[in-house]
Amino acid sequence: MTDAEHGFDTTGRLGPLQELLDRFIAEGQVEGAAVAVAQGGAQVAELYAGNAALGRAASADTLWPLASISKLYTAAVVMALVERGLLTLSMTVRSILPEFDGDGRESVTLRQLLTHTSGIVYESPEMEQRLLAQWSLEQIVNEAYTYPLLFTPGTRQSYSDYNYALAGRIASVAAAQPFPELVRELVLEPGKLGDTFMPPPRSEYQRLAHVVEPLAYRTDSDMYNSGYALDLAHPAFGTVATAGDLLRFGLLFALNGTQRIFSTATLRTMTTDQTGGNTPGVGFGSEPEALRPWGIGFSVKGVTGSGGDLLSPATFGHGGASGCILQVDPVTDIAVAFVSNKHARTGREPFSKRQTSVCNVAAAALTNGRET
Repeated sequence: MTDAEHGFDTTGRLGPLQELLDRFIAEGQVEGAAVAVAQGGAQVAELYAGNAALGRAASADTLWPLASISKLYTAAVVMALVERGLLTLSMTVRSILPEFDGDGRESVTLRQLLTHTSGIVYESPEMEQRLLAQWSLEQIVNEAYTYPLLFTPGTRQSYSDYNYALAGRIASVAAAQPFPELVRELVLEPGKLGDTFMPPPRSEYQRLAHVVEPLAYRTDSDMYNSGYALDLAHPAFGTVATAGDLLRFGLLFALNGTQRIFSTATLRTMTTDQTGGNTPGVGFGSEPEALRPWGIGFSVKGVTGSGGDLLSPATFGHGGASGCILQVDPVTDIAVAFVSNKHARTGREPFSKRQTSVCNVAAAALTNGRET
């Protein structure tokens, strides 16, 4: 066990992980960080270091902006509606959103949105200006209809926030409910995720971590630190959660997890490759790549994928540019939820190294001397 200030470790084996977090802080790599770890489908540790915001230590109570991990919550909403027969993955976007037409858009399917194989660009090239002008979510999503596709849908892959913005709109139209209500009713409440919000109410703002250097930083349109941006509840980047709740969300998709809200069939569809791809790397916006493994929402690690060198190829998860990653490995039976508060814009290479190192140290510590 660790002391209360640093959380807990019921395994007694994760001292090296606490040391790693402390080193991040001591070297000025991040201002604050936390990691929650599960083994055998149950949480075994939660560790903290540094400050989540000025004068406020990282703790079990801290709400961390999850950036693109938010896409997993959107994918979960969509799959809940698939289970209820309101949506199918093969249906076209146009069948729900008729205005999404022209330039090949008529063939884009919901599955292609969720696997980043639609050909839709990443986001508006003027996204920071859109935030500074405080565009509504409706305006932001409408702009996704206007850009030419990068490639024929289904033939290549390019990671896109617009994909999930559209998927959120599709879910809302199909269910005739506001998207935040769907997130709460279909995912957060049944998953018992009481410390996860999209969007967070004002009463929870004092718990929020401060993210360094996102788009529109230090303005009243700051992508992760402003009331305006938080209130967007953007399906691609609008979720906040504690480290523990992020881990518990990941465990909803572990076949041996103690809490289940989806069928086994849905879990397998979401967490195994739906693209037929096996190449590393995914293009962003204007650099489409060959297909790589991607489930519904979840990236599938494969042999050469990122997110933990010591995790198995079957590992599924997602990262977030605010400084976080969620990884669930069904082979080693380990899950890791790491959160911090320095944006990838401050340096992609050290950012990725932190994410990978946390997963590596956790996997090494928990599989040392164990057969998997």
